[in-house]
Amino acid sequence: METMQIRLTKGLIEEIKKLVDKDIYSSTSEAVRDAVRRLVLGREDKIVAPEAKPVQKQLKKELKQQLQKPTGTVDFYPEDMAIRKAIFRKFMETAENYNFKQIETPAFESLNLLTRKEGDEIKKQIFTLEKRGEEEFGLRFDITVPAARMFIEKQKELSMPVKWYYLTRMWRYERPQQGRLREFYQYGTELFGSQKPEADAEIISVLIDSFLAVGLTSKDFFVKINNRKLLEGLLKDFIDEKKIFKVIAIIDKKSKITDEQFSEELKQEGLKDEDITKTKTIMEIRDINQIEQYCNNELSKEGLQELNTILNLLKNKKEFLRIDLATARGLAYYTGIVFEAYDINEKYRALAGGGRYDKMIETFKGEPTPATGFGLGYATLSLLLKEKNLLPELDLSPDYFIVTINDEVKQKAIEITNSLRKKFKVEIDLMGKNVGKQFKYANKLKAKKVIIIGPDELKENKVKIKDMSTREEKAVNISDLGK
Repeated sequence: METMQIRLTKGLIEEIKKLVDKDIYSSTSEAVRDAVRRLVLGREDKIVAPEAKPVQKQLKKELKQQLQKPTGTVDFYPEDMAIRKAIFRKFMETAENYNFKQIETPAFESLNLLTRKEGDEIKKQIFTLEKRGEEEFGLRFDITVPAARMFIEKQKELSMPVKWYYLTRMWRYERPQQGRLREFYQYGTELFGSQKPEADAEIISVLIDSFLAVGLTSKDFFVKINNRKLLEGLLKDFIDEKKIFKVIAIIDKKSKITDEQFSEELKQEGLKDEDITKTKTIMEIRDINQIEQYCNNELSKEGLQELNTILNLLKNKKEFLRIDLATARGLAYYTGIVFEAYDINEKYRALAGGGRYDKMIETFKGEPTPATGFGLGYATLSLLLKEKNLLPELDLSPDYFIVTINDEVKQKAIEITNSLRKKFKVEIDLMGKNVGKQFKYANKLKAKKVIIIGPDELKENKVKIKDMSTREEKAVNISDLGK
């Protein structure tokens, strides 16, 4: 028998000792065992001694806190797992149809590597492992950094472009909220080696097709698209270059704050009222043909050309795309196209996001290599799919349940079970239940058919099959089973 360590507050231990002194419980351990039994078995027996009631209530509360899952995590029961697997299968099929190859990386990386992309600020969000010797590790919070490390390790051997996808778990230490967890699943792509707009267009195309694969349509989601060169070039005309990245960080959170807060934050960065008005005017442009009149330098013109080219390459998906100059993807490493996917009413946080990051590989001491990609969070997507009634309805019931009449037929029943399992989902009694309880269990499992194996039928090399939906029952030859 395994033991489990339970920690109680000092005050509660003192209260339990008082109950022991009054002979209400024989020992502190017995009081705790009683509370565990009530919690685990759901027992609501009447507590005889009134003074024990508040103590048991507090005991239950403290035990529950120790037995519940960590904040910001999700338990996936069989039904949840089946849904998740079905959705993930669609993602995998979509990525592989574009000939992306799946990768996996260690759950933890060196802290030095993890913080190199976003600096010390990201340290607050990393789950760090206990330091052993000189090594410092943290759990990965995305795949872009580990994928960059993997790419650099074999950079000279790889043929360009390198097209990878991933579908795995990440961890971020932050306040959990709707669609944002501390442990979460993320699907995404990384494309290394091409600086052409065709690469960006393909990445966005994979993203849109992934949403379509799980049943979403243009009535359910859209993709905001922008270009960092374009945005930086437009701002450069009237904002000090040293302040550009701070202003972009404020623009990136524009949708999360009020207009007054937005203006105030820009003022704190030293922008004058007329500059704030210009910034807002630019942010409100939605027609690409109107942008050109604001492009007064080479950077903004280059960004506009890149954006135009990508939109033309994605003409067959234009119903999903919206130009949004406020989409900035605040991180400084983005160098070109940036995009974010949202539900049609923007009820939830971003479903996915990505863009071009051409400087990252050389930042990690690799040979300069252009790169682009996206990441999509399962937590937020599942909320939208549930709202749209698009979560897969899956049948977890067995095709056959084997009912054994007595122990005499057990060996033959196991042979039949093993044979059928080569093609079907098959269950057999593992509890030694009588025939009636075996049928009752088969009903609970929603078994499609029940095979009844009895000694009389076996003498004729036959078994009985009962269709659980029609209730029809017939005898069949064992050799015909599964045909």
